[in-house]
Amino acid sequence: MLRQYIYKLNSVVAWMRRHRRISPRGTPIKVNFGSALAVTEGWINVDGSPHVLFASMPKLILRLVYRASDARNWCGTEDQYIGQLKKHRFVHHNLEHGFPFPDASVDYLYSSHVLEHFYRDRAEQILRDAYRVLKPGSRLRICVPDLHRAFALYAQGSKEEALSYFFVNSRARSLFQHQYLYDYDLLSSLLKEVGFTSVERCAYRKGLVPDISALDNRPDETLYVEAVK
Repeated sequence: MLRQYIYKLNSVVAWMRRHRRISPRGTPIKVNFGSALAVTEGWINVDGSPHVLFASMPKLILRLVYRASDARNWCGTEDQYIGQLKKHRFVHHNLEHGFPFPDASVDYLYSSHVLEHFYRDRAEQILRDAYRVLKPGSRLRICVPDLHRAFALYAQGSKEEALSYFFVNSRARSLFQHQYLYDYDLLSSLLKEVGFTSVERCAYRKGLVPDISALDNRPDETLYVEAVK
């Protein structure tokens, strides 16, 4: 019951904040969007989850949220969970409403295993808004499950692993369902369609976006792409 209330409250607050704009300060401005708690120092972490909604609340509230959610399955202990939320800068915002920043205000954008959770038309809208908030000549790094690898796994006989790219295996994991998948050609085409140039495939923890040695965290299953505005 508490979990249902938390998620309903989260949706209402995200909708109420859908039009807001935040003027980021400092240089360079680095934004990790759809971050969950996979974060590092010096980044503004934009995420629409209830964990981020309550990040500024007292630790007692965060302990209740931790216990009422599935955070223990992906964020370690209760103290680790609270430590991540209190140590880093978070902005609660649903990406379906775009980015909460002014035009040409961000130097770097990073996203890991987020875009595949949106249908392609909504992913296109998100990337168009990403293009809007980036400064001219600035850089975006997108990390998504590699569709080419999924088909390769299936062809090799690893059918369950391949199917995990497309489906979740229980209703309890429905929030993790992928809505669209990309290989390099599909993602490159989409990025160019919204205006990005110099799209290139990168390797794990290799590229020109800062701090990827801390942010990249799924080496085997991931397609890494960087693009320039």
